[in-house]
Amino acid sequence: MNILLVDDEPDILEILREFLELKQHDVTTATNGKQALDVVLSRDDLDLVFSDIKMPDMDGLTFLERVRDNNLNIPVILISGQGDLESSIRALKLGALDFIVKPVYLKAVDEALERIDTAIAVEQETLSAMAFVEQQSLTLRCDSKLSHIRRIISYFSKHTKDICASYGLDVNKVAICLQECLTNAIIHGNFEVESTMKEDDWSAFDALIKQREAEPGYGDKQVTVSFLHTPQKIEFRVVDEGSGFDPEELPDPTDPESWLKLSGRGILFIRSYMDSVEWNAIGNEIIISKYLT
Repeated sequence: MNILLVDDEPDILEILREFLELKQHDVTTATNGKQALDVVLSRDDLDLVFSDIKMPDMDGLTFLERVRDNNLNIPVILISGQGDLESSIRALKLGALDFIVKPVYLKAVDEALERIDTAIAVEQETLSAMAFVEQQSLTLRCDSKLSHIRRIISYFSKHTKDICASYGLDVNKVAICLQECLTNAIIHGNFEVESTMKEDDWSAFDALIKQREAEPGYGDKQVTVSFLHTPQKIEFRVVDEGSGFDPEELPDPTDPESWLKLSGRGILFIRSYMDSVEWNAIGNEIIISKYLT
């Protein structure tokens, strides 16, 4: 593993470095949180960080906060002094994987390394196990609140991340396609707000959406999202409780002028990335699929 060691005490830094190198790990050192953050931000190959909590310039807790502020998920194990339970608990709440109490016993470091090795192995095994999946399905249902969309996207992105990584799919594009389906289901399906309003008066378009979201008979309608994973494909079905529409009236994806219009661009994006896009007979259910074989 590529490991970053952070401690302002040279003796501890040297002992840990020698121990980790004997274990065949590549080690980089820093003497405070500021130096450590510079290393983390300049590299993308770090597997683990051991960091002291009490340091000058930037302490370990602040370092951990900065790492998480930059959306970096590198495992961090903090080293705390005896009796500093409050800092250790705060470290765990900030997202530290674990903490080690001084004096640092090499056995404790070794056990921490074993846990990390196991976690990495589990992730790799998860990816390799994709070939064994016969069928996986999930269904979520919510009322028509636009604020729910981001939560649903986040939930499904976590469930599809490994699948996309295993089959070389772009998880971000899959998420955008699902977002467009959900947005259309709520705004155009359940709220019955015509997309062409954007072309005429965007302010009126937004105002009507907010009105419908708070209005009984619109905002309380449900949206159902179903996910299916088989050896052949991943598939999303999004169903609203609106009256539907005629898919034949959608913009022609082969017409360049269609991409210049404000309305209908979401469906054009979906069609450009997904392998299959279908609707049910009345148009209130969309099924989008990406093939894995």
